[in-house]
Amino acid sequence: MKLDNRAILIIAITVIFLITILTKYYGDADIGDYADVAKFFAGEYNAKIRSSHSYFYGFISSPFVKLTGNFSGMKIMTLIWLILLILSIYYISGKDRKTLLLTITAPIFWYMAPIINPIQIASLFFLWGYYFLERHNEQEKIKHLFYSGIFFGLAWVFWDTVLHFGILLFLCFFWNKKAYHSFLFIIAILIGLAPRLILDQLLFNFPFYTILKSFIGGIVNSLWSGVIGSGHTPKTFVNVFCVLIIIPLYSWTLLTKENFNKDKFFLFFLLLSLLLILSNPQIRYTLIITPIILLKIGKLINEAQLKKYLYFSVILSILIIIPYLIQIKYSMNNSEFNSILEDINGTSIISIGQSEIIQGDLDAISRDFPNETFLVGPFPDDYAILARLYSGNNIKEFVSMQDYKLYLKNETILFKKEFRPISNINDRREIWIIGGISAKMEEFEFSNITKGIGINSIINLNNSEFIKKYNVLYISKINKA
Repeated sequence: MKLDNRAILIIAITVIFLITILTKYYGDADIGDYADVAKFFAGEYNAKIRSSHSYFYGFISSPFVKLTGNFSGMKIMTLIWLILLILSIYYISGKDRKTLLLTITAPIFWYMAPIINPIQIASLFFLWGYYFLERHNEQEKIKHLFYSGIFFGLAWVFWDTVLHFGILLFLCFFWNKKAYHSFLFIIAILIGLAPRLILDQLLFNFPFYTILKSFIGGIVNSLWSGVIGSGHTPKTFVNVFCVLIIIPLYSWTLLTKENFNKDKFFLFFLLLSLLLILSNPQIRYTLIITPIILLKIGKLINEAQLKKYLYFSVILSILIIIPYLIQIKYSMNNSEFNSILEDINGTSIISIGQSEIIQGDLDAISRDFPNETFLVGPFPDDYAILARLYSGNNIKEFVSMQDYKLYLKNETILFKKEFRPISNINDRREIWIIGGISAKMEEFEFSNITKGIGINSIINLNNSEFIKKYNVLYISKINKA
């Protein structure tokens, strides 16, 4: 505790940097929506791309993937956003030592350090958006409102779920504001959102393409999840427990009557945000609100509480990084703190992970069957796993089993829903809305596919014939349909 603030920051950043660089782990959740997109824009993705989120994070990450030839550069870039987030909390707090100690020991930062995800940069912009919104509340300067909206827009550029938190924040802070303040705030958000809108226009000829795709996809998942998959994390005891313990200790000190009277807008936002997170309990989501909580409790807790916070947070942070440290040399079937708690008896440490085994198999396959296009199964999106792990140019393309089965049926529609209200009177007109998801079949030449790869099993097709088994990949011959 005799170290000055700068020395504490340097030590913390150095340790977190070393862990991030040395561990082989780089995350599981939505990795295809970011790492795969980055590899695609880098020109090193041997498949057609499909993302359910913003393409922008993968787009700006692609030079780092191109430079390093793998995802280590992308990990470094993600870590830079996390470090800037930590420094921003320190700066906004007025370089307060207590807040600095709260921040560098907060378990969520250690949890997110090696994980490739846009939440880090989205949280950075969200924090600054909140900071300027509070300054607007205090000083009522339009420029602060404008800055706030731009930062919230930038956060939305990278991470779609910011929209949900943003709506909650808008409801809590603007319900008693003048209408033109709300209008200016929305305009500023659109200005901040401009990079994403421009990229969508360039890629899809429609500036709101990925926003509508993500938003409508969320509605479909919620209303018809049995059809195409829920897209939500199960609300198990372990998932809820992990979210609750990762929230900074002594957050409850914000819920006093005195603090409510002077900070009720934030408290409403905090409580609603916690309910939103618990509806889909994932540890990473807590990063969006943790920086604001740390700034708040840094002003309230006393020295005795600070010591208890530090003991608890340091112990929890050590437990969180143990799986990352193990994966410096070894691999694990459960790679994160929460997944280990979920399946503690089934967790094992192995000398080489499945990803490394698959990479070895793909290298051998590219030599034995050069310049082939491979159908990949048995599951619909298994092709993306191989495209992510393969580095080379001896394999032409990996193709989705889902799309191939549509080709065999001479179909293109994956999902379709029609809304047509029935009139109770003899009206001469009716309205209806129809929407869905279809495969762009014209881009594929399925009839020329002669080889298939199954991960951990032979692909299950009537027109396939097993040829050869590698370690975990099975090669089959695809006969003409």
